[in-house]
Amino acid sequence: MILMNISTIFPEITLGAAALVVMLADLFLGKKIKNIAYILTQISLIIAAWILLKSLLTHVHVGFEGQTLSNELTFVLQEVIVLVAFFVFIYCKEYIEDRQLPQGEFYVLALLSILGAIVLTSAHSLLTIYIGLELLSLPLYALLAIRRGFAIGAEAAIKYFVLGAIASGLLLYGMSFIYGVTGSLDLSEIGKFLATPDEVHSKIVLIAMVLMIATATFKLGAVPFHMWVPDVYEGSPNAVTAFLASVPKVAAFAMLVNILMIGMPAQVFAWTKVLTVLAVLSIFLGNLLALAQKNVKRMLGYSTISHIGFVLLALVLKPDAFAVSTALFYIVIYVLTSAAAFGVLIVLSVKGNEVEHLADFAGLNRRNPWVAFLMLIVMFSMAGIPPLSGFTAKLFVIMGLVDTDNIGLAIYALVMSAIACYYYLRVIKSMYFDPPKNQTPVYANKVTLFGLSINAGLILLLGLFPTLLVALIVPVYGLF
Repeated sequence: MILMNISTIFPEITLGAAALVVMLADLFLGKKIKNIAYILTQISLIIAAWILLKSLLTHVHVGFEGQTLSNELTFVLQEVIVLVAFFVFIYCKEYIEDRQLPQGEFYVLALLSILGAIVLTSAHSLLTIYIGLELLSLPLYALLAIRRGFAIGAEAAIKYFVLGAIASGLLLYGMSFIYGVTGSLDLSEIGKFLATPDEVHSKIVLIAMVLMIATATFKLGAVPFHMWVPDVYEGSPNAVTAFLASVPKVAAFAMLVNILMIGMPAQVFAWTKVLTVLAVLSIFLGNLLALAQKNVKRMLGYSTISHIGFVLLALVLKPDAFAVSTALFYIVIYVLTSAAAFGVLIVLSVKGNEVEHLADFAGLNRRNPWVAFLMLIVMFSMAGIPPLSGFTAKLFVIMGLVDTDNIGLAIYALVMSAIACYYYLRVIKSMYFDPPKNQTPVYANKVTLFGLSINAGLILLLGLFPTLLVALIVPVYGLF
């Protein structure tokens, strides 16, 4: 029994051990072996990905008496987390050296945050959900302020820390209500208990539900818990923003799905109404505020809010298994695209120059046609232009709304997608039609450029052949 329990958390054990190894290796070998922290971090991610790939062939496991759950959904999410983190670290390597950021601290903190994300995706108990959330969040607070003497970064870290602490408090408050009503921490047991109508506790359960949804949507960056997103994106170094915009989103999505689909399926009518309102507001405000942005990082921040609105919109589809599969497809495509977008910003940010304003992209096609083409793919995908995967993801959501007779929401999502094209196409116009500020060619590291090309290639490939990803997601249909 002990060995079976341990076997369900092999990826977590691998990443936890890797964080310790990287810390010690950087301390004792950092000056002797160049990039030792980076090399060991990438090796640990490859090992974790291999373990997860083997786990995909096994059956569903509940470990530690219901504290963890390993199934197709958790395996897919964990594999995506590891893959996206691998790409982000490739982009960050040269940037970290150029800015003279402490390498060991960066990779150790990032590994610990990835560990928290992995724990959160497999959490099957209120206790493990909270542990995973804190393990995900605490290293991020330090990462945001890792550039010492950078006042804007410190301000971003404080904003995220204060709001994150409030969100954690709301989660604990909601969990205390649920535990008081049900007397259990296990999500499945909570779901069974709440399936029985109870007039006395119904209002308490609804309050708890709203509090826990608030925490998950804060981490995702949905309205009305979106205020931190553009400020933190703008204030943090590009390498940290690339990580923040990808890995935590997958973990927060898993947290929301586990709480609602497993712990509160009987309250589906209530939480679908809440998610619908949040989705509509997120799509509207995200697009509206992004239109006015000249800072690309802030624009991508508001764009994130809009995309998260589509994810929430997918979660209200019927049946629940179809909703999870559609939302999962969207969040996977989004994090891949987001990582590539910030990867381009990192590639262009050389010699201490932070590329983040729209004017910085002027004439990029003349300075480096390939990097401009990669950014073209990213922007087209975010805008939902066929045949890229961003179009397929939005199409799945809109088709799902039509199939469930939510014609009004489908039209709304379609109109908002058309409006969003403006601020994405503005970046493309700047790259291809505006005169460059200077004629200096942009030289990118070959490994970084190769990783960015693979990332953009996946965005295109999954748009042309979405069944490659759908084939992995299809088993999710039977989970709920």
